[in-house]
This record gives sequence, structure tokens and C-alpha cells, in this order.
Amino acid sequence: MLMSTGQEALWLAHRLAPESSAYNVVLAVRLRDRVDTVVLQQALTALVGRHELLRSRFPSTDEGPVRLLAGPENVRLDVREVPNTGEEMLFRLAQRAGEEPFRISESGAFRAVLLRRDIADAVLVTATHHLVSDATSQWLLVRDLFAEYGARTEYGPPVTPAAITPWNEQVRAERDFIASPRGQRAAAYWQGVCAGLKAAVLPIDRPRPPQHTLGGATHEMELDRATAERLRQTAADRGVTPFTWLLGTFQSALHRSGAGDGFLIGCPATTRFTPGTREAVGYYVNALPVAGRFTPASTLLDAVESAQQQLRTGMAYARYPVERLDSGTCGPLFRISCTLVAADRLPVAGLYEGPVCLGGLRAELCDVPQQEGQLDLTVEVLQGAHGFRAVLRYNTDLFDAATIERFGVTWRRLLGASLGNPGTRVADVVLVAQDDLDFLLALGSGAA
Repeated sequence: MLMSTGQEALWLAHRLAPESSAYNVVLAVRLRDRVDTVVLQQALTALVGRHELLRSRFPSTDEGPVRLLAGPENVRLDVREVPNTGEEMLFRLAQRAGEEPFRISESGAFRAVLLRRDIADAVLVTATHHLVSDATSQWLLVRDLFAEYGARTEYGPPVTPAAITPWNEQVRAERDFIASPRGQRAAAYWQGVCAGLKAAVLPIDRPRPPQHTLGGATHEMELDRATAERLRQTAADRGVTPFTWLLGTFQSALHRSGAGDGFLIGCPATTRFTPGTREAVGYYVNALPVAGRFTPASTLLDAVESAQQQLRTGMAYARYPVERLDSGTCGPLFRISCTLVAADRLPVAGLYEGPVCLGGLRAELCDVPQQEGQLDLTVEVLQGAHGFRAVLRYNTDLFDAATIERFGVTWRRLLGASLGNPGTRVADVVLVAQDDLDFLLALGSGAA
């Protein structure tokens, strides 16, 4: 069985830090009705039989990593009884169930854990290693699992599985593309984007360890409804997407926070380009290098329009796995990434906003922290029906929480300035509140 370029990179990351949960992708769902665990196991077996990566394991050989398939019956639902557990402890147990390391060589990269507090109160935690899943996949597998459950409990119609491209065919298509003239043009394009630039780096609070570490934490920031509406309207008026507006101001915040005048960040993008991949669970992601270039005359609108143009053009070359590029530097291609998750278009509609019915069960999202510490900083912009939320996951071996919070304030100020006057020069945006500025100036003059 074959592995893609991205999977091989993630396999190596696991090999270097097998106890880390940084690459665990988790979706936990609180269930408020009685769960029939026998039926849930049947649904799980059907799910795993349909999506082959969920029953794959990844041992090492003399020639490198390989992928081996197990029977779907080998993936068992792990039922853990947790009676008399408080709300906070139940949340922590769900987080821990998602964080447990995978033994990808022996038992694969997927698990389902049911934490049962009461006969009609439980949390189902589905966790995968990133090498078999992505954000969309995690929601697809939950959707399919409960569809199978509902069909067996007469709360849903019989399941008609969509046609899915076998993973070996997906990998062969990637390899054929890399070797083709189109693949060579894509490689040349990405080499041009990256030429002369290094990975964006924010000033760190502690010396960087000799080896990459994966300790992490999360800081969240949410736009109020008025700002979210201004963002949508201003972006539409300028013919760009809200995400690229946020991306351009994010790059501006990196520039103003000490990342320099020219740098690269990564923007993970989907590679679900064919009908046979759109309903499949797998690692369908390639990172797009996005350059940030600033001069004293650069405006916030310049940054936004550059981000829009780069993403629009870059999607034409998104099939090419940039892990294959020779970055020309001694370090990684990216240390910071920014991506969009359109929560209002995910396969389980409404789960982000509130309770829904899944397979006849009342369900709501149990939003546990996850995927912390993969890079220096990874930013996930969640776009919902009513607004935007940014999840900033950072490496705690490099940054204090206050540093990331301060960066979030800088980003928010630059975003606000861009919505008020997009033509404002990035260098001219005041990053300190007027009261704080007056206080600092008074300190300098001795008048305080």
C-alpha cells in the first residue's frame, strides 16, 4: 500500500516524537440520549470498512515506511465508564482521550472512545493522526458514523456510500503529476515564490531548542458581529474574500511584530479535486507558500491584494507537494501557517453553532483543544454563519501566553485600521492604545 509525500513527512514527525499529540486531529461530540454501544460498534465497523486509511497501520521497514491494511473488525469502540464525573472533569477526560499517542506501527492511526457518564449522557471522542485525516475528514467520519448508527436504529434512511477513490490511486496520481510537465511547471512556480525568502519567525521569548519540540497551547480571539459584518462588506467591495483580508492583515501583523520585510508562511489547502476524493477520509492537504513583502510605502490594501492574488494563483499549483522543494535554506520552509475552516460548510451542518440531531441522538460539539505546537504558530480562522473566530496554537517552548495575546492585539488593530482606511500604510498604524501611549510618553518626559 502506498503513502503520499505529505504522509511520509507526517510519519517522520511521528517517528521523531511518538509520544506527542501535536498531530492528533480530534472531534468530540456530547450525546444526550442513550447510546446502544453494540449498534455503535456495528456502525464503526462499517465506517472503517469504507475508509481504508482508518484501518491502516504504518510500520517501518529497511526501505522506509509502509502502509498495511487490517480488517475493519479490528478497530474496536473503547467504552469507558465515568460515573459521577463533573462537567469540568468530563471535558478533561475527553481532551485526554484525544491526546493519547498513537502506536501507528502496531494499531494504526484512528480510535473512537465513548466516555459514558450516565445512561443518557456521554461524550464520543474520535481521534486520528493527521497522516490519515484532515479537518474535513474528521467531520466526514463523524457524519458517516452517525448515518450508519441512525440507519441501524431506524432513525435514518439506509446508507448509500459514495464512490471513493482508493488511496493507492490517489498517491499514484500525485506521483504522475509530479513527474509530468505540469508538475515541473508547478515546482518552478513555487521555487519562484520562495526565492530569496525564509520562513517567517516571530521574536521568541526563549532560545530555540536544538531539536524541534511540540509543546503547545491555544489562544482564541473572536470578532464581534459588527466587525465581522464590516469585514464581509469591505472585502466584497474590494472584490476579495474575507479570509484573504484577514490573511493580508495577519501578514502585516507579523511584519510589525518583528518578522521582517520579506518572509514565507504556509496556507494549507485542500487537494480534493475529483469526485472520488470529496467524500473520503484521508490526508487531502498541501500547504501553499505565501510570501509577505513589505516596504515603508506598503499599505494594508497592498498586503490584502497580494494575499488574494497569491492564493488565487497558487490554487492552480496546489497539487504539488511543497515538501519536495529544495528551500535553499538550512531551516524549514514554514514556521507559521494560517488556514481557513468554513464551519458553515462542514459536513455536519449546525454542529458548531449548537445542538443537532445525529443518528437520532441529541448531540453538541465538545470543543477540546488539539493540534497544539506543530509549528511556532498555527492559525485557524473559523468562518461561521454569524462571524469569525481565530484559533492561535503556539509552541510553548518558544512563546509565553502574553506574547501571543499581544500579537493578537496587534493583528486586531491592523484589521480595524484596514476596515477604516484600507489605504493606510502598514508602518503608520498605531499599535498602542492612546491612554497607554500618553502614559509611556509621560514616563519619557518625567511628567508622570
